[in-house]
Amino acid sequence: MAMLFVNACMREGSRTERIARQWLERHGGAVEELRLGQLAVPTLDANSIVQYEQAVASAKYEHPMFDFAKQFATAEEVLIAAPVWNNGIPAKLHAYLELVCSQGITFDIGQDGYMSLCRAKRLTFVTTAGGPMPEGADEHAFGYVRTLATVFWHIPDVRCVFADSLDQPDTDVDQALAMAIENAAR
Repeated sequence: MAMLFVNACMREGSRTERIARQWLERHGGAVEELRLGQLAVPTLDANSIVQYEQAVASAKYEHPMFDFAKQFATAEEVLIAAPVWNNGIPAKLHAYLELVCSQGITFDIGQDGYMSLCRAKRLTFVTTAGGPMPEGADEHAFGYVRTLATVFWHIPDVRCVFADSLDQPDTDVDQALAMAIENAAR
């Protein structure tokens, strides 16, 4: 698979999705899209974590909870689009990323630490916020995604396309979105 587009935009007409679609138009190529808002994304809980640990211990990944990780591992490039909600990512995206970060599928652990089992060479995180983002707040959204991408999956090119303050009365939303996509092209 060339590119995996993980669309965590839950609202129709999402400004984040507008940027992501423009980004896709510029980059072209084959794209497989996951619309998380329309999918059942299970969360790890007391029961499923036992299944997860047993699967990892036996290296048997037949359970459907591993399907997202298998798909992610084969992508050559990943685009994640998610609005900033309360200085973080939507819960459904967090649940998805917990499933993607599966030992034996997207990463493993060796004597020198984490080893990537992913093919992706680039991950782009597209996001928007209605208000201004306080300093350091990106650690709860992009920072989380960046840490997974660099520590577990060793993706060498991890970038963020971002526009904030979109709900401010004096913000020209179209201009702010255009600037975000232009900055990403550099």
